[in-house]
Amino acid sequence: MSDDLNEMSIQLAQVIKSLPAMHLAQLTAFAFGLPPLYFCREYQALDQESIIAHCQQRLLNLLNAQEITLQQLGNLLAEKEFFDAEEASLRVGPEPIE
Repeated sequence: MSDDLNEMSIQLAQVIKSLPAMHLAQLTAFAFGLPPLYFCREYQALDQESIIAHCQQRLLNLLNAQEITLQQLGNLLAEKEFFDAEEASLRVGPEPIE
């Protein structure tokens, strides 16, 4: 991993370290310009650690591609309203049976 990418990863980890998984999934959706529950639906069946890892990688990819900045992520955290995990789960509904 390059030094810049490693530094960006460390800075991102500091920004998101206290966020619960579903909160982070919503932040990730906002960063992509998607509806807030977009990734909550996708990640509903995953454990908390997997959700966090997926979201962190998606955000790191956006940062690396310079499509968003850490400042913009901070602004999203401050300005957007987030559902708690229970509310997000209720709103996305049960997983479809295949």
